[in-house]
Amino acid sequence: MYHLTVDDFTDEDVAEFHRLMSELLTKCASMGEQHAPEGTWAPSTAGLFDQMAESMQLVAEVSRALNHARAGIRRVGGRARQRLYDRVSGSHEGPAGLA
Repeated sequence: MYHLTVDDFTDEDVAEFHRLMSELLTKCASMGEQHAPEGTWAPSTAGLFDQMAESMQLVAEVSRALNHARAGIRRVGGRARQRLYDRVSGSHEGPAGLA
């Protein structure tokens, strides 16, 4: 069984990984500054049900940011695994003969 090493990642892979994580953390920090400026969530609505709806919108926004980062990191890892596969198999084609 072969395992990924740092050498399986290109400089572009590392840069994309760092960009994805920076975007995620920037988004989270921005949301925290906007919605919890003193470290505690301050809902902008008065009623409990409105606050719950507001919270669901915030959770959805965080979820989208997490999913975007996760998908991007998986793509980076997938490219590295493909390069490892190509190297150990002597192939320059992707799975099922795709280049």
